[in-house]
Amino acid sequence: MAITAKPDSSRSNAKGRFDYKIRVADPDDAEALFHFGRELLSETDFFLRSPTERASSIDEMRMIIGRFQELPRHLLLNAWKGNFPVGEAVIMGGELERNRFTATVGVGVLQEHTGKRLGRTLMEGLEHFARHAGIHRLELTVMSHNARALRLYEQMQYRVEGMRRESLHVNGAYVNEFCMSKLLGDRS
Repeated sequence: MAITAKPDSSRSNAKGRFDYKIRVADPDDAEALFHFGRELLSETDFFLRSPTERASSIDEMRMIIGRFQELPRHLLLNAWKGNFPVGEAVIMGGELERNRFTATVGVGVLQEHTGKRLGRTLMEGLEHFARHAGIHRLELTVMSHNARALRLYEQMQYRVEGMRRESLHVNGAYVNEFCMSKLLGDRS
């Protein structure tokens, strides 16, 4: 059984309102998450995957959600506004003996809902999950020109470990990525 992270949390913003619900994905969410993923990946080129490289059908999305539920140290967390997903965060923990304390994380929020602390809230949910799952290290990559994401990760104490030069090919151009990590429990 997978550990969940604050599965039904809500949070207030600076005005005392947080109109979103953060919860763990369920197979019943497959249709909504399938369409959400297509929309999210269509809005920007900052993601590794293009819209057609996510789930290719609602059934495949349902299978992916089920797989996240089966694997220890894996979590698919979503932000919902009413009945519509508007944000997503994933954590994929290592599955081998030597990397089981390390996890890769990622987050995305629909542009209409950015600037409302959803990315931060989702990342905090992943950290909560990671701590309870015994994960020590979180890591991610981010395109070097994605200033907004870089700012968020740096504010959340992620550190740049290096650059992957021309590691991606996006819209006919090579793009650099920063490798970043955060050690849970690291206070420096």
